Amino acid sequence: MPHEGMCFPPIVQGSNMPQSLSWPITPLQPDVQVLADRPLPALTTEQEETVSRIWAKALAAYPSLYNGRVFCADEITPARIHGHWSEYRRVLAQMKEPDVYGAHILRPLAVVGLMFTPDGIVIGRRAETSIYLPGYWQGAPAGNVESRAQESTIDLPAQLLAECEEELGLVPAECRVGPSLLACEHPSSHIVDIGMRIDVSLTFEDLQTRCREQGNAEYGALHLIRPDHTPEGPMVPTLAALLELS
Repeated sequence: MPHEGMCFPPIVQGSNMPQSLSWPITPLQPDVQVLADRPLPALTTEQEETVSRIWAKALAAYPSLYNGRVFCADEITPARIHGHWSEYRRVLAQMKEPDVYGAHILRPLAVVGLMFTPDGIVIGRRAETSIYLPGYWQGAPAGNVESRAQESTIDLPAQLLAECEEELGLVPAECRVGPSLLACEHPSSHIVDIGMRIDVSLTFEDLQTRCREQGNAEYGALHLIRPDHTPEGPMVPTLAALLELS
């Protein structure tokens, strides 16, 4: 149930980033630009064979997988992120075999929300059937930065709003996306989370109902953070970093 009288201060953009985490963090300017201005790297014959093998095995286990175009960062600074459009199958291959591309590591970009409702901050636990980090608590919603219109400039708020609709069943009119806050890189997969604040008008109870009825089953559970109750289980460090800023 919602905790009465909760008050969360606004997140302040600045250089005072959390230093207690082992995952690399880059503070971002609120209006950071993301540009797909680099070409898709060519694969060697051996790399292509490895990617195809891993993708075929993944499709056998998860037939609904889609080889979409995902953005991979080549250079990250507080003001700009430069990169290229890649394939999800290439990203998945690196997740399964981290050394598949040698020194040319893929750094797929993802958007992650720190969601504020009238009741407080809401987080989600990744479903146990998730390919990556099943059972972990994370900011909600979250998802890969995808190419939706063959664009060269990526609209981060639009990406996050799309995830809100897909994962939670929310429409854009119910959400207000705030500034970009930080980039946090997963050391093993090299996924780079872009943390952003998002405010929604629904109560936690209504959000749970909407997610259950219209979401895509991305989350095994939603949790309302309260001073007297922290969720049990592992937490993605990106979420910990965002909570330290809240």
